[in-house]
Amino acid sequence: MDSRELSEWLAFARYFQPLDNSWAQASMLASVILAPYSKKGHAPKPKDFMPLETAPQHPSQILAVLEQMKRNIEGGSG
Repeated sequence: MDSRELSEWLAFARYFQPLDNSWAQASMLASVILAPYSKKGHAPKPKDFMPLETAPQHPSQILAVLEQMKRNIEGGSG
């Protein structure tokens, strides 16, 4: 995609129709589907299903993120 095509997409999104945020839609759907199966007060939030802003680079960082995800799934507050 060159800069002209990017500019066209940005103009379209700004003036005609915003582009869908598929991550936000999918994360909301996942949290709603899982809510009835969660412990009371521990329903997952949509942000739990959003991708990380910056990916961990070191194996120890990846392990820490996975452990936090496991605690979140099991209902711990971290």
